[in-house]
Amino acid sequence: MSTIKVLDKAFQILNSFDDANKSISLKELTVITQLNKSTILRICSSLIKHNFLIKNEINGSYRLGPGSWKLGSIYNSNFKIGNEIKEILSEICEATGQSTGYWVKAGNKKVCLYRVNSKSELNHYVVEGTTFELTSATGKVLLAYTEDYSELKNQIDKKGYIFTAGERLDNIASVALPVFDKKDNFKGTISVSGWKQFFTNKSVPKYYKILSSYRSKLKELLSNE
Repeated sequence: MSTIKVLDKAFQILNSFDDANKSISLKELTVITQLNKSTILRICSSLIKHNFLIKNEINGSYRLGPGSWKLGSIYNSNFKIGNEIKEILSEICEATGQSTGYWVKAGNKKVCLYRVNSKSELNHYVVEGTTFELTSATGKVLLAYTEDYSELKNQIDKKGYIFTAGERLDNIASVALPVFDKKDNFKGTISVSGWKQFFTNKSVPKYYKILSSYRSKLKELLSNE
């Protein structure tokens, strides 16, 4: 097995962990990754050695170790304005009743860098640091302003935002708009998202208006990043 393939498999294992899977058994890892048990055991042993995983010796399950937290902390420290952005997201969440997020593009994925989840029982819950494919409103904004999607960019520029429903998850809708610094450099996208029934012809423009009202404040913050 080549070194690159081993790394790919190691990242498969690490990426199996999320907010819903904080502790994963060997059997569950074989289902999630489609790797055989001997391969998983060998790779997990190395990840434990370097503190990226911790093994529960009682039930044999795995969870992320301090090495994973260290890298995440270093990554997050590159963004010095996190608390201020989180305050803005909290205000948007309170005003709309929907979950709010700040997303950036990383390679061919979108990353939820900052998140405030709605307290409603019918909320769209996402954990900070989660990555997804470049779909739905947030993904489309990131694509439009970082790659050659001129038609999509023109649509967003004209309307000010993009609205999608049922793209990544059938029952979830979202409104997103691009944010820039003072030099008009594209920085990322802010969004509100939630269950489709809360995104009507009347509420979508309202959500956009609320999001848009924070553009100048975000522009100021992002210029100091």
